[in-house]
Amino acid sequence: MILLDSLRPPSLLDPSAPGYKDWLHLNVFDHETGNIGLINVSLHGSPRDPRSRAIGLALVNVAKTGWWGNIEIGGIADAGIGLESISLEQVAVAVQARQAIVMASVRNDRSGLRANLKATAAVPPISVEEQLPLGNGWISWFAVPRLTVDGEWTIGNDRMILKEASAYHDHNWGRWHWGENLGWEWGCFLTPGPSGVTFVLSRTSDRAHQRFGKTLLTVQLEQKKRTFAGSAVKLDYEGALSINRRIPGALAALHQDKAHAHLPSTLKFTADDGVDRVEVVFSARSAAQLIVADPIVTGYGFIHEIVGEFSCNGSIAETELKGSGLGVLELVY
Repeated sequence: MILLDSLRPPSLLDPSAPGYKDWLHLNVFDHETGNIGLINVSLHGSPRDPRSRAIGLALVNVAKTGWWGNIEIGGIADAGIGLESISLEQVAVAVQARQAIVMASVRNDRSGLRANLKATAAVPPISVEEQLPLGNGWISWFAVPRLTVDGEWTIGNDRMILKEASAYHDHNWGRWHWGENLGWEWGCFLTPGPSGVTFVLSRTSDRAHQRFGKTLLTVQLEQKKRTFAGSAVKLDYEGALSINRRIPGALAALHQDKAHAHLPSTLKFTADDGVDRVEVVFSARSAAQLIVADPIVTGYGFIHEIVGEFSCNGSIAETELKGSGLGVLELVY
């Protein structure tokens, strides 16, 4: 398997270059402990503009002790940027396409988090090269729904070898400015084991989450993949969840009005096209809010990372589904 993907920087003649965004994610689910890790690196603004920024985020949620890790922000010129990699001083993610491997490194001793991870693709990727409308711009993405994990992380004083962990990787890119009338709803939900079932849910929206783009749900079971779209997928949010961590602290202090965003404690989504059907119930455990300032125009985005557990049932390609696992729901306002 080869991951045919790379960063998508703008050309010298691209008039939309100031709105450039490029993002590499690795989400790690340690089914043995219940710990959930979010590691990502991103570029914001034209690579030729000194105002542009590179951001590294590394957070792990531990059920009993909460969030560990922090955010790193630097000039885009100070980041190490390769064909398939972004590295900052404390956080780095790199893709080795021919080996179908995603590498992640975290060295943030002040926040009590270190990690050295290698994730190997267990299923074929999902590629959405179409430029999906987002605010005044667009977004595209490439994802590997399930990877096996080899490596370790240290959380506080606890060093853990990851033996039973699963991972999800994606790369999204596009052109938009934070603060525009945009948002999205996205989630990945993985049961244990290299042959477990994976659900990837996504749809774009306006900032108020009242108008939506087409909903997509991809279900991956071993080498079987099923995609549901549009009205075949129904989402139902319930309850209320408090934000437990807000970063970076300086921006959080400036946006106290966003400290109590309306977040759900439960998401139930169903998909049924008359042939296959699935039902997933996700119960939130904790939420972190990432505040991102656009480096080129005045504007802010609010990314909410909600972690928790889920259960699922249904039938895909004449195979019955029933199980439980760990998931991440991301809501952007």
